[in-house]
Amino acid sequence: MPSLLPNASQQHLQRRAQRLSHVIYWCMGGFITAMGLNLWVGVNWYTQAIFALTLIALSQALRAISGQQVERASTILLWGITLCLSAVIAANFGLLDKGVLGFPALLIFAALFSKPRQFWILFSFILAVVTLLGIAQLSGWKPRITMNVTLSTLANTFTILAITGFSVHFLARDLRLTLNQLAEENEKFRASEAKATYLAQYDALTGLPNRTLCEDRFTTSLLRIKRHGGQCALLFIDLDNFKTINDSLGHSIGDKVLQMVAKTLKRSLRETDTACRFGGDEFIVLLNDVKNARQVERVAAKILKMLTKPAQLDNHYIQTSASIGIAMAPQDGSDFESFCKNADIAMYRAKADGKNLYRFFDAGMNTLSDERFVLIKDLRKAVKNDELRLYYQPKVDLRTGKLVGAEALIRWQHPERGLMTPVDFIELAEETGLIVEIGNWVLREACRQCKQWHLAGHSNLEIAVNLSPVQFTRGTLEKEVVRALSEAALEGQHLELELTESLLLSDAENVRAQIADLRLHGVSFSIDDFGTGYSNLGYLSKFDLEALKIDQSFVRKMLDSKQDLNIIIAIINIAQSLGLATVAEGVEDALALARLQELGCDLGQGYFWSKPLACDEFEQLMSEFS
Repeated sequence: MPSLLPNASQQHLQRRAQRLSHVIYWCMGGFITAMGLNLWVGVNWYTQAIFALTLIALSQALRAISGQQVERASTILLWGITLCLSAVIAANFGLLDKGVLGFPALLIFAALFSKPRQFWILFSFILAVVTLLGIAQLSGWKPRITMNVTLSTLANTFTILAITGFSVHFLARDLRLTLNQLAEENEKFRASEAKATYLAQYDALTGLPNRTLCEDRFTTSLLRIKRHGGQCALLFIDLDNFKTINDSLGHSIGDKVLQMVAKTLKRSLRETDTACRFGGDEFIVLLNDVKNARQVERVAAKILKMLTKPAQLDNHYIQTSASIGIAMAPQDGSDFESFCKNADIAMYRAKADGKNLYRFFDAGMNTLSDERFVLIKDLRKAVKNDELRLYYQPKVDLRTGKLVGAEALIRWQHPERGLMTPVDFIELAEETGLIVEIGNWVLREACRQCKQWHLAGHSNLEIAVNLSPVQFTRGTLEKEVVRALSEAALEGQHLELELTESLLLSDAENVRAQIADLRLHGVSFSIDDFGTGYSNLGYLSKFDLEALKIDQSFVRKMLDSKQDLNIIIAIINIAQSLGLATVAEGVEDALALARLQELGCDLGQGYFWSKPLACDEFEQLMSEFS
């Protein structure tokens, strides 16, 4: 957090210098007045000379203050006046001179304004002056007076000064302590207040203005535009792959990525612009005083280019990208919320168009937003209305050519849109949490259907089900799996759960514990789409797994791409060394099948055997394999 408070000791020094200068001016005024009165009633050149010398000393004290030498100024003031009083008292009436009354005032001043060492020196000097004057007068010296000084006079004067000096010292010490404590408490309070203000307006992780301050600044810009004309732009920025980074490499790396993005945004902007953290992996950029959309495009393109530059964080090479939605003021909204909403809609259009893009908002995009809302609403009814379907894709043993299992794949039979694939609704289901209810339905239906096939004579058939990370984080996965197995009367050894790499890395201890619990029920596990994420081979030995599924993107290009072929070879070798089976996805022709068999791949899926089929069609396929 940047320093929001001035230096407290410097403030104290300034106040002390100000008070000291006031005292000096008052003293100088008093001496000048006394010199004038002396001239009026009769010249006492000795006293006038003493006063003149004292005025010179006080002027030197003022010069010391102007040079920030407060302690030196205090010393000059105290000793100048003390010497002046001592000389005047000695030249006039001695201990009976009224000037003696000035000594207690000097002691009070010294106790408040000088250091303890200087106070004690001054106090000792005054006592010495009084003692010497008293002894001198007792010995017969009588300066300009006829009244005798007795030992009692000396004792009384000495006692009064001693009591005054000690009392003032201890009172001043306590006063200093109290004032210092009050100053410290005041500084702590101000620091706490400043910190609270900072935290209320700035993001603690990135140091960028938060949503509250962002709204305040945008509202100010919008009011200025409405009064004086002009344009500004609101850029809504969402990182494209942050969830994968956060899940795969951990939250500490995720935090550093967010900090890196914040620095990148600040480097991309003018001083008059503002980068804010809106929340999570979302940022907002406010561009003030823009001339046209072309200027905004240049900034958006610059941000995208800088964000895609690879960076090294804790031995990991990270490459981010972002999608940007742009709303122009004043035409694309009425207040901060409406501009954010419209820029968010434009950002989703950028994601839909391929990510790492920027898109300007236009009124037609509201239709997309409305469709999204309606789709979420329909999805909530899908389970209750029995609109979900399971399709099955065969899993084949590449050595024997026999059907050994099936992967259950969800479809949504929408009453108006027709049959929808997971691409159309799974992301929405995860965002809204509906994936838990949908995932539980898939588990129950897949187990039920697998048991039906067993009863029909296919007793060795296994069923594979994909799991969402959300199902793990809810903490009820074991309960739901056991329920699905129990209701279907299916043995756990016939159920395989497919996990993603990111899930295994995001919360390793929690996932490992749940896998261990489920394995007690005979359930097996595999990693889906292996090689496409932030592959960390170290975790393979930490989890009790059965198989690695080679992603179809490698399989489809293996005959034409040496790099993809080498990746497949590496995955098979790793699996074999760890005692894991390999499943090739996306097998589409005999040549790919033959190559996989040569490499020692165990199982395969793909259009070479069949696309995902409805239950009755899959049963017909099973009869063909028999």
